Order: sequence, then C-alpha cells, then structure tokens
Amino acid sequence: MGVTVVFWSPVSGQAGTTTNLLAAATCMGLEYSARLLLLGHLQSGYAAVERAYYRPAEREGRYTPDTGIDALLRLLKNRKLEPVMLRDYALPLLRDRLDILPGSLKKTDAFIETSTEWLNSLLAVARRAYDVVLIDGGSGGGSAWNELLRQQADVSVVCLPQNRLLLEQFFQSAEAEMLQSRKTFLVFGQYDPYSTLTVKNLIRQFHIETPAYPVVHHTGWMDAVQHGEAIPFWFRSRKMTSGHANHLFVQQVRRLAQAVIDSVGADQILLGGMEGEML
Repeated sequence: MGVTVVFWSPVSGQAGTTTNLLAAATCMGLEYSARLLLLGHLQSGYAAVERAYYRPAEREGRYTPDTGIDALLRLLKNRKLEPVMLRDYALPLLRDRLDILPGSLKKTDAFIETSTEWLNSLLAVARRAYDVVLIDGGSGGGSAWNELLRQQADVSVVCLPQNRLLLEQFFQSAEAEMLQSRKTFLVFGQYDPYSTLTVKNLIRQFHIETPAYPVVHHTGWMDAVQHGEAIPFWFRSRKMTSGHANHLFVQQVRRLAQAVIDSVGADQILLGGMEGEML
C-alpha cells in the first residue's frame, strides 16, 4: 500500500509550491526505484505540473476524455476501476518509475462539483497501484477542494516563504498546530541563502521542531518547467560538481527527496536513470 504526499503552502505565490513538487518528483523518479504517480492540479488539464514535462508540440492530443482523471472517475462511478487499470490512464514520464495523471478537461467548478465525493476512492485506488502518490495541494487559504486534498495527506510538505510577518501568522495559526500531529516537512522555497532569515535562524526564532529544508530560487529550473524541460534539466544537472551554478539547488532538492522517500518507506535507491528511459 502506497502513501499520499501533498505539497501545499499557506500563502500564495511566494514559496514555490509547484516548482518544489516538480523538482522533488523529478529527482525521485530519476534516483529511486519507487513507483511514483504525480497527480498535480486535478481540476486542470493545462496546469503547470503537466506542462513542465511536455514541450508545447508534445502536448497536442495527450489530453482526451479517454485519459486522465475524467476517465478514472467514470470508471469509479460505474464501480469498474481496479488498481491495475490506473496505469493505463496515466502517462509515463520515466518508465516504471514516474507517471503523471492528466487533469480534468472540464471547467474547474463543474469538475469539483461532480468529483469531490469520489476523491477518497480515487486516492485509495492510486495508493494500491503506486508506492508514492504526489499531489499539488495549492497555495493560500484555497478552495474547499484544496482543503480536501490536504486532508488526504499521509505526509504534508508545507512550503513557506522567507517572510517574517507571514511566518509569524502561520506559526500562530490553528493550521500549524494541527500539523504537529501529522508527518510533516517544512520547505523554505524560492530561498535566498544571503538573507539573514536563514533556515537555522528561523528554526531558532519560531522554535520549529518539524524537519525543515531550503530550496533556493533557481532561474534555470524555473525556465525548464516553463518549457517542458523538467526531466532533461534534472538529468543534465544531477552530476554537476560543487562549482557549478546548479549544484546547490540539486543538492537541496536531493535532501528533500531523500527525506520524503525515507518517511514513506520507499527508499530503494537507484542512482541510475537514462534519458532513453523517458517516454
């Protein structure tokens, strides 16, 4: 039985929630043999999660009513969905290691209205088919849909900014208190290593006991996910030496990926991954 890992943030647009998720997922897919499913934004077939792995010309024809979450929900409603079938409706990114489930082609409100009651059943099937199910739980207060996604997390990865005021508000919130009873990691995304608000200082100031990881802002990675180059970027960068501009970013994401993999008991290290394995 697999586990659900949800990346989310209490604030919008400052902590790199989606790019942190994409980096960790790509790293895990290339460096571990665990079977991963990346759901992304379930209510949007054109979300940044999907776009990060396919160049514009490659996206044509991939999203149809017969693929992705729309097809799975029809099967669920007819009580015909079995775990072994799920991989037939996902798209393989790295053979036998990382798949992505395309989002709905319906408008957001229509999708949420018809699918909310089936979310628990869908995730239960996904956990039986994959070792780790990775989900983007959104940012900010969010919709009722995002809140429901976050509640399904076996592991929560909470992305935070280097912003003292916003951090004060978060650590005083009921949401932060609730996370103390769950398996949780904190990620300081879009991190500036030259700020005085270092992870070490923030841990001391806010008495943080939850494991916390920085992920620096990296322009090259941001560009890669904009152009459907997430896997080629990671494949090129993961063996760079300490003097290379990508090295710090890669090492920090590796530490986060290792923590997630260890926490879910799926720590089969592969340290392989060839570009020829991309589909």
